[in-house]
Amino acid sequence: MRKVFLLLSAATLFAICGCSRNHQRPVAKNAPAVVQAPAAPAPAATPSVAMSVAALPVPSIEQAGSGTWRSEGVKDQYGDAVALKATSLDGKYDLVVLRRGANSFVSFARHGRWESAHQQAGEGKLMYLRVRFEDGEEKRIEWDEIGFATERVCSVLWSYPAKAGAPIGQQSADSVGGDEVLLQDMMKHKTMVLEVEPGVTAQFNTAGLTREMETISAPKAPTVLAATQDAQ
Repeated sequence: MRKVFLLLSAATLFAICGCSRNHQRPVAKNAPAVVQAPAAPAPAATPSVAMSVAALPVPSIEQAGSGTWRSEGVKDQYGDAVALKATSLDGKYDLVVLRRGANSFVSFARHGRWESAHQQAGEGKLMYLRVRFEDGEEKRIEWDEIGFATERVCSVLWSYPAKAGAPIGQQSADSVGGDEVLLQDMMKHKTMVLEVEPGVTAQFNTAGLTREMETISAPKAPTVLAATQDAQ
């Protein structure tokens, strides 16, 4: 009797184990393969949102002389004009005020390159640069660059003063006639540091600009009238 009980118990145990194995097989067969997740990359250094911009140096008044402006006649596809030129103290850049009729246009170029570059069409490469005067006043200017990264680089004024944070190319009401506004600021000061490339500066002396502007803007007597007076 005892043997029969033991046999029945063993049979029951084997049956339970068999059912358990049969039940687990499909589960194991259908279980998704375990994929080893790739190691998380090391967090990259997060750049600061506001990149630090080196402050412009205050132009030295000791180096500001009387200002040597030279006047040249210019004849191009738009007609006759007068160009007032000043060279930076380091001799690397020329600042040019082009007077055509009652309008003035401000630009700068690498020294001796303005003549070959100023008639080229703008490339629409607009960027913000800064200017600082001897009293510490600092403003931003938006320029359109011509011949960027070449020996004939020339930049013509696009808007002044350019508003900080304004989308590039979006002019505001205070940028209309910006050339004239910049000229007024230049004539109120003796010298200025101009950012000609981001982080690259050149100092120009502006003393004497007022006198030169008055000279080239003064109305000239008509040639016919002068000849008539000489005849009398």
